[in-house]
Amino acid sequence: MWWSDRHRAWIVTAHPEVVDALTSPLLSADRISPLSSRLGEARRDASVATREHLRTWMLFNDAELHRRLRAPVGRSFTPRRVERLRGLCAELVDELLAPVAGADVVDLQQQLFAPLPAMMIAELLGVPRSDTAALQEWSDQLGLFVLGAARPDQAGTAATATAELIAYFEALVERRRHEPGEDLVSALVDAERRGELDPHEVVGAATMLLFAGHETTTNGLGNALVALLRHPDELARWRAGEVADTDAVEELLRFEPPAKLQVRYVLEPHRRGDHDLARGQALFAAIAAANRDPAVFPDPDRLDLGRRPVGHVAFGHGAHFCVGAALARLEMTVTLPYLARRYPQLAPAWDTGPTYQPAVVMKSLRHVPVSLGAPSAA
Repeated sequence: MWWSDRHRAWIVTAHPEVVDALTSPLLSADRISPLSSRLGEARRDASVATREHLRTWMLFNDAELHRRLRAPVGRSFTPRRVERLRGLCAELVDELLAPVAGADVVDLQQQLFAPLPAMMIAELLGVPRSDTAALQEWSDQLGLFVLGAARPDQAGTAATATAELIAYFEALVERRRHEPGEDLVSALVDAERRGELDPHEVVGAATMLLFAGHETTTNGLGNALVALLRHPDELARWRAGEVADTDAVEELLRFEPPAKLQVRYVLEPHRRGDHDLARGQALFAAIAAANRDPAVFPDPDRLDLGRRPVGHVAFGHGAHFCVGAALARLEMTVTLPYLARRYPQLAPAWDTGPTYQPAVVMKSLRHVPVSLGAPSAA
């Protein structure tokens, strides 16, 4: 554990330290209140509505409020509901790759990894396919603010995107009040009827699910494929059926998790390790480092698709464990084996490496150019 002047935060990297930080009641997940003090006056004024909306997201709340906001979402995000989408996921992969059949180079990040998770979470939410592209764009614009990568002039863009998302889901929620279905928005409306959520929290839960439901999986897919292309022997093992799909995905999540870290803030002064932490200080729980702690994962810098890495923290830990982890895992266990086996000549098509978004929290790719080669006959 050490203090970073650059990030103005404590950094914890060892697996036990990260797990403790993600479960400690002395640390808060509320990133919205501290953010206000760090923004300049213009950005603070432009982002008032954005910040107020984000306060309804369970991601940025603690203790009892977090539990209340999470309960109806977790109850609705059932494994059975997610598993029903396995066939759809396979169909969408085929559909998204069909237009680039025979192309010399394909940017899989833009062609597949970005749209697929957005289409999947839209299906769960009950959003028409025709609206997915607009929702994804608004969500990505909001993400610049949420993930701390926005330039000063982008606060207004995030505010506009927030307003569009709120208006869209307010209309959808109103329709579901009169015409309920089997989707997640209908389940959230049912929670409102039972007094578990207020109207603003219902809309907040819907926008949060849209954002988290595609951001994490998009990153997971891109990072995993890059790791496989950099380790062709492991990719060959997977193609040959020497490792189980579920084991391979878990190892890829450990090796290159979707997020590099999770941010916490000190609620009360306390001592952590050999250091005294002051109220309001930031702490970065480095997930990527914890997943390569040699005390927990032997030879941690080696990708081993048969490892079965029990205890990795790619989806967080404790009360804030990613509520959509089952969906992310399903999409990865459908998409990555499909690419590995359908395209036996799959190879990187970059000169110096893939390009990444400038984000502190997430490990987000901009482009993943590959050569697919001829598809297999099977």
